[in-house]
Amino acid sequence: MSEQHRVIRPLVKFIAMVVVLGLGFLVMGYFVNNPKKAQQNEREEIVPRVEWHMLKQEAYEVELSAQGQVEAVTQTVLVSEVGGAVEFLSSKLKTGGRFEKGELMLRVSAADYKAQLEQARANVADAELQLAQEEARAVQALRDWKKLGRGGEPSSLILREPQLKSAKARVVAAEASVVQAQRDLKRTEVKAPYACMVANAYVDAGGYLVRTGRIAEIYEADKVQVRMPMSLVDVTYFPETLVGSDVRVRAEVGRAVKDWKGKVVRTEGMIDRSTHTMMVVVEMLESDGVGMFKLPPIGLFVKGTFGGVEFDKAARLPRKALRSGDSVWVVSKESKLEVRSVRVERREREYVVLTDGFVDGDKVITSPIELPIEGMRVDPAVE
Repeated sequence: MSEQHRVIRPLVKFIAMVVVLGLGFLVMGYFVNNPKKAQQNEREEIVPRVEWHMLKQEAYEVELSAQGQVEAVTQTVLVSEVGGAVEFLSSKLKTGGRFEKGELMLRVSAADYKAQLEQARANVADAELQLAQEEARAVQALRDWKKLGRGGEPSSLILREPQLKSAKARVVAAEASVVQAQRDLKRTEVKAPYACMVANAYVDAGGYLVRTGRIAEIYEADKVQVRMPMSLVDVTYFPETLVGSDVRVRAEVGRAVKDWKGKVVRTEGMIDRSTHTMMVVVEMLESDGVGMFKLPPIGLFVKGTFGGVEFDKAARLPRKALRSGDSVWVVSKESKLEVRSVRVERREREYVVLTDGFVDGDKVITSPIELPIEGMRVDPAVE
């Protein structure tokens, strides 16, 4: 019995294995001959909606601006050319006082200088008398020489030429003393050399002035200037007619914003090594101003704006529309994204200025796109 079991058991296993393999091949053949088709769904194309800005080709003038501090065009320290007691002192000779050109500011006692002038005139009269006497002696000496009948020419000493020369020199010196005395007398009155404002006064009523003593510090009242540092980038945009260009000067004075008219009068021509800037000097005239502040006060910080070079073909584009590598995304006629390189001539706070790489009427995309691909379809929003 055990022998029989030993023979039948392997045979049963073999038969079962053949049956399983056969069934497996049958099932596999069924699936191979009857494949199940997968369901195919069409992929929906995603077209992003974009905002855009239309480029408008037009002439563009670069606007240049800089800041600076208002300062005096002319500033002078008045000193006394004569000494003496202060006889008259203008009530306006104080800080903030204003004088017109030629207006009397103070007067030094002139009594001593009048006496000196009269003495100088007396010296002139004495010198002229001595000269007349010497001329008469010279004529008499020549007459005596001829009477004596001496031959030859008389010497210069006999003709009293040295004495005549000395007498003439004394007359010239005396006349010069009169001129000097007249000048000293005139200098006892100190007048404003130009229309000016007083920055500081150093003289009080009843005081005494010494020669070369300080009277006041003054500055020109009818015009001021502003030295504005311009970067080297801005210097390249200077127009050929820079000198004489109009400048709009603006500043906040309290709660109000004030504007003045100015003109570029010169550039200082040198580059500052520490800041790499060039100074442009702008002047403002009182005659161009209106209201209470016809000129900005000395020391006020102001901003000046003026026009630079002009480009015939240019367009302004919002900065956010400029992509890396100075490129832009343009909506083509087929509503597809087109990547285009442009020339950025100037970058401003909110805009960039393009001078090449665009066509008038181009629609430049300003909104972001998550995965931008050139040639992809876009849906331009209504502007």
